[in-house]
Amino acid sequence: MRRFFQESFNFEILLWIGASIAAFVAFLIFVPSVWNFSATAVTPTVRALTTPRPTLTPIAKATTNLNTPLESIRTPVPLPTPFASSQVFSFSADLRQSGWISDKETIPHFGDRSLHAGTYRGQSLQTLLYFDMAALAPGSKIGYAEIELTGLNRNNLGAGGKWSLRLLPFDLLPGWFSRTTDDLRNARPLSDIGLALTPEDLVEGQINQFIFAPPQLARLEESLNLTGRVVFRLDGPLGADDNLFTWDAGDRDPTSPHPMLRVLAVPGEFVQITNTPTPQNVLTVAAAIVQGTEAARRYGTSTPLPRKYATTLPLVVISPQPTPANTETVRAQSAYAPAVALTTGTFTPTPSNWVTATPTRAFISVEQYTPVAPWTATPKTEISRLDLIKTPFPQDAGLRGKILFTSYREGAFNPQVWVMDPQGNVLGKLADDTYYRIAENQQLFSPDKLFHVDVQKDKDSPVWNLVMFDITQGIFKPLVKGAGGGGIGAYHPAWSPAGDKIAFVSEEKNVEIWSYDVKTGTPKRLTFTQFNPFDKDQIGMNKNPSWSPDAKQIIFASNRDPFPQYQIWIMDADGGNLRKLSASAFDDVAPVWVR
Repeated sequence: MRRFFQESFNFEILLWIGASIAAFVAFLIFVPSVWNFSATAVTPTVRALTTPRPTLTPIAKATTNLNTPLESIRTPVPLPTPFASSQVFSFSADLRQSGWISDKETIPHFGDRSLHAGTYRGQSLQTLLYFDMAALAPGSKIGYAEIELTGLNRNNLGAGGKWSLRLLPFDLLPGWFSRTTDDLRNARPLSDIGLALTPEDLVEGQINQFIFAPPQLARLEESLNLTGRVVFRLDGPLGADDNLFTWDAGDRDPTSPHPMLRVLAVPGEFVQITNTPTPQNVLTVAAAIVQGTEAARRYGTSTPLPRKYATTLPLVVISPQPTPANTETVRAQSAYAPAVALTTGTFTPTPSNWVTATPTRAFISVEQYTPVAPWTATPKTEISRLDLIKTPFPQDAGLRGKILFTSYREGAFNPQVWVMDPQGNVLGKLADDTYYRIAENQQLFSPDKLFHVDVQKDKDSPVWNLVMFDITQGIFKPLVKGAGGGGIGAYHPAWSPAGDKIAFVSEEKNVEIWSYDVKTGTPKRLTFTQFNPFDKDQIGMNKNPSWSPDAKQIIFASNRDPFPQYQIWIMDADGGNLRKLSASAFDDVAPVWVR
């Protein structure tokens, strides 16, 4: 009996072992077909460590390994066809009142060319856009609106997140420059504009569009009617990792990509009223003061006129200052202006309704008021830089020795090329910018046309450097390495007609004019201004130097006056005898002295 149980027990063990083997085989066959396990091991994704990035303001070279955008996203949506009685209005962002803010700083960065939004090195950054729409009358009916921004830098872009444009409330506009970063960061937006952007939408040199929906158009009309101004904040993603994109704010050069607000609207009408006439004598002034004081005592202070009322100024025809006949007269006039400034204060700018009556010629348009045929020029076409350099300046254009410059005296959105003589007398404007582009490009060449000066970035450098191209050997030679100093380096070169020096702009410390001695290889600073990068108007910037045909003087654009407008200045080649050449209430920029 014991042997029987022993054999039965051994048989039972064999059965259990066989059943276990059969179950294991079934598991191998059945389970993978149900759960679809892969035969290979899964390799975990390893995230690369964040590498140090360049500073914010300088623009570094683009990377190409992040989220290549789709072609359909890159292509901007065209403006719709204007409907009955509608017009297209384009408003460029006010560069002096736009910029970016950081949660680690209390002062906004107004006037910066770079518009940052996102996270960078533990700080959160947001872009501010300020548009002045005062040229569009209240009561205008807006049927379409969009904001366009051009990408500038994606080096610090992450793989996710969203960027949203938001309309800020109107009560931020009074005292805009006195607003702190906290005021602007914590302001509750009235509305989001268009669709949020993702990293796939963000490309250097490509346009991002924020298209207004109907409820957002109503908000835009409300802002237009109340103030004529509108401000936006562009918010990026938050987080510990770097995820920053930078758009181009443009600069004073009208050809650079500025943030634009484009509106399709049926414009309203301003109510034209006449200003109170200027008092004829002191007694009339005294009586008006007594009247105004009594009215304020009885009825309170005057209510400002609504925006729909516009005052008109009668045109006043004045005689232009004659061109000095000799150098002694020029010196006397140059000494007279500082003497007046020291004794009685600076000159009052010429009122915008004063018209200079200058004898007209067939190719001159006097100021912006006289409807005379403007300076004729070749039809404007797309001409390459090389073709412009090869094109000789027309001898019969009447512009040799004159100064060409870009001015906004016909409106902030209508820059034109104007002409002045070396004494600062404005002679007229050009029909187009062809002559200007020829003169501008030719000053990049040495007088013998064997060398070409230009700007260039090193492979891993965020700032621009001055380089010289030897045409005979086909090689580049570095001249000035842009130190940057928080700016964008060295730029705006112009070769002296004498061939020995190159004038340029450097942002090593302030935005100043320098000259480079071609023979000795040494740079020399020519202008010295007090410049604070946090100044609300960035007063003290000097740009676009250009040499006189005899290489004895240099003109440039500067806003060194205590007013934000750029004007044309002139100095001797060594930086001495500095004086202002233009005196208008408008931005006069980018001068070129025709050789």
